[in-house]
Amino acid sequence: MGTARRALVVTLAVLVILSLLFSSRTIVAQSYDPDEELPKVTGTEKALTKLGRGLSNVFLGWAEIPVTFDKKLKQGKPFGYLFGVAPVLGAARAVMRTSTGVFEVVSFPFSDRSVNYEAVLEPEYIF
Repeated sequence: MGTARRALVVTLAVLVILSLLFSSRTIVAQSYDPDEELPKVTGTEKALTKLGRGLSNVFLGWAEIPVTFDKKLKQGKPFGYLFGVAPVLGAARAVMRTSTGVFEVVSFPFSDRSVNYEAVLEPEYIF
């Protein structure tokens, strides 16, 4: 009974290998051009992106203070600079980012469809 079972296993293995060899097809990669296949961004999408960026800047503008401190720390600035100048720079950037966010939230529905959707600050998002 051992040889019959072994013959069955060998026969099944040969059949599986042959079926895999003869049933394979040639696979052709599809070319992809995002300019042709993705839909164009509409004015409404641009306006909603501007609204989202503005809300993000309004709610996370305060985060410029620790982000500025971290950037200056990684640049190797001295202790006095980190605790004297960096918080002032961070606070100024926080006010600038928050006020820019307020401007974008207020102006998003009134912008011209072809312009005025670019980010005012770089980077457009704090994180």
